[in-house]
Amino acid sequence: MNLSRSRRVIAVLALGVAGCSAPATPGTPATTHPDVTTTEPAPTAPGTEPSDPEQPRTSDHDIAISIPELPIGGNADPAGTGTLCAIAGWLQPDALPDTGVTVTRVWADPPNGFRVGGACGGKPRCAGYTFRPGDGKCSVTITGPGTAEGAQLKFAGGFPCTPARESSCRELKNRINPGSIGLSQPDPPSPTG
Repeated sequence: MNLSRSRRVIAVLALGVAGCSAPATPGTPATTHPDVTTTEPAPTAPGTEPSDPEQPRTSDHDIAISIPELPIGGNADPAGTGTLCAIAGWLQPDALPDTGVTVTRVWADPPNGFRVGGACGGKPRCAGYTFRPGDGKCSVTITGPGTAEGAQLKFAGGFPCTPARESSCRELKNRINPGSIGLSQPDPPSPTG
């Protein structure tokens, strides 16, 4: 074969391959076939972190078991003007998994003017607290003018469960009897003279 002819064949092949390449500018259509048009995906913005309390962390293979109302009890005692301090404990030791149960939500039901906040009474704060086998307690500060019309302090939570034990974890969840802490009206501000 002639050297000049070989170069022409290579040049024709190179031009043919170059016609199939993507354009130099991202986001513009590239044609690889007369009937097919492709575009590069637009860049995505980074996500934001949720501001709600985190769910209990699980390993890559665990299943998160949620409990809408935990078996919590305790007292909410006056802790100053317009403030109550609730000390909460787990009421059903036989229904507490070895991994513990992490509190994911604390709320007054109905709200009746109560606001639920941080820790008090020298105990850790309940939001994010993990009840473990033993005698763990946590605390919640309740503020606001609240009324004592049957308001209760309630807790939700969850725990990790391995797939091999999912059946027993769900059975344990079904044995849980919801509990709550009764709320009274906080002491009103003292009159100024």
